[in-house]
Amino acid sequence: MEGNMIAIIITIVLLVLIVMKMRWDETQRKQRMRAYLQRTWGHPDEREYDDKQWEAITYYAQCTSKKHDMDDTTWNDLDGDLVFQKWNHTRTSMGEEYLYAMFRHMETDLDQLAERERIISFLQEHKEERDKLQEALADIGKANHWSVYKRLCQIENMPSVHKWKHIAQALLLVICLLGCLVDPAVMVLAGIVVMGVNIVSYYATKSKLEGQIHLFPFVLRMIVQCKDLANIAIPELQDYQDKLQQNAKCFRKFCRCSYLVSGGNQMGGDIMDSLMDYVRMLTHVDLIKIGTMIEVAREQEQRLKESYEIIGFLDSMLSIASAREMYPTWCAPKLQQGKSFIHSKELYHPLLEDGVGNDFSTDKSVLLTGSNASGKSTFIKAVALNAVLAQTFHTVVASEYESSLFEVASSMALRDDISSGESYYIVEINSIRRLFQKEQEAEVPMLCFIDEVLRGTNTVERIAASSSILEYLSAGEHLCIAATHDVELTYLLEEKYDNYHFQEKVTEDDVQFDYLLHEGRANSSNAIRLLEVIGYPTSLVEEAKQRAASFLESGTWSNND
Repeated sequence: MEGNMIAIIITIVLLVLIVMKMRWDETQRKQRMRAYLQRTWGHPDEREYDDKQWEAITYYAQCTSKKHDMDDTTWNDLDGDLVFQKWNHTRTSMGEEYLYAMFRHMETDLDQLAERERIISFLQEHKEERDKLQEALADIGKANHWSVYKRLCQIENMPSVHKWKHIAQALLLVICLLGCLVDPAVMVLAGIVVMGVNIVSYYATKSKLEGQIHLFPFVLRMIVQCKDLANIAIPELQDYQDKLQQNAKCFRKFCRCSYLVSGGNQMGGDIMDSLMDYVRMLTHVDLIKIGTMIEVAREQEQRLKESYEIIGFLDSMLSIASAREMYPTWCAPKLQQGKSFIHSKELYHPLLEDGVGNDFSTDKSVLLTGSNASGKSTFIKAVALNAVLAQTFHTVVASEYESSLFEVASSMALRDDISSGESYYIVEINSIRRLFQKEQEAEVPMLCFIDEVLRGTNTVERIAASSSILEYLSAGEHLCIAATHDVELTYLLEEKYDNYHFQEKVTEDDVQFDYLLHEGRANSSNAIRLLEVIGYPTSLVEEAKQRAASFLESGTWSNND
């Protein structure tokens, strides 16, 4: 009797210690998480993105793509992947996938953009509410190399679990354990056999439920945090919180006894969950629970997707609020429908740490001239990216920005397509042709960007065809911003295009660029001088100068013989 009492006391003490350790671990986890969230606010995620991660991140955007989303050519021209990585401060997979889809779609509904700004500004200005929201989202976490939305779309086709089979196996094990009290010799052996069968059966079934094994613990955390999010007192988010709460109520059966399924929290370990792994393996309680979860998930698939999108939206707004902290200069854009125009001050490229800000305003198409490396390509990418950011993240890297609503498309970073045998010129004219099609289909004015139009052909045909192409692209309310070395185009198109240029300063031993935008066409003739500065042979430079002077005097080229 005394021995039994000692065993009971030891058991109670162990249970108390385990509970205390669990609470201690949870407290420490939350403290580490809060410190991490504070430390990383205003900083992008520095992880490396591999192909599987990109596949997961982009899946939602592919499923919800709209006709006028930014196409792959424009995305690649503008280094969309790099910009997304810099602005991706999300805490959940839903937010990450939603943010990417948002960046690919230029919103033309001013009310939607105003709602984004309302929430982003609130989160910037109210740290206490922001911190609570971040903590709730961080408890959901991010999936590893798989798309949450893709798994949600697969719920309807998930295989069913024969729950009664697993219940019978669990009961058989219990009978064997109880039988040990009657006939230990026989029942211990029978119990070992049943355990072996249960373990083999467990892993055989579990391998068929890989998607659910990963998805449902994640969904459980999402539903739990839906409740927590709904309970945070944030009147500005009340509509979103109410929807999350309504959806969460439909998953009570889904969440009941959810501890039977491994949670796998990302921020730390759990002793009880480790112990439960052995219970799950022998009794299949998690498989039985997953069978119930599948049934509920099929019934409530649309509510799961709605909760996914609400959490994704809120997390995206947090991400943008955090990303704004990266820049010393930024502003919320002033957008309007109507006649095409852009007005900006101190606008610079969002990927540059110390970008040079330029004032830029126009209601016409624009030609940019200047030497190589003077800043033309960087500037047109800066204008393009900020136009996209204005209508997606409602944030512009400038001190002031006003414009009409646009659809953005570009033709810049082109190269020979070796796989198809197409020359650079063929690739280029096909890329520009797609701009014509987009212009015809655009529901709002198109803002298109071209870097060195038709560089892949001879001078005479290039200027003739380029002038016609650029004139066509500037028709109606559409605007085109093009960089060129062909100063002739600035004269041919001066009725249709405003002229701006970048310039350089050449000294005896150096070339200096200020990257500042100037009105008018480039009038410098430093290309040959640059050859001399960087060390080309003197005889070569002098011969080039003579040929240039001869052409300017006679209008024809001479071989100087």
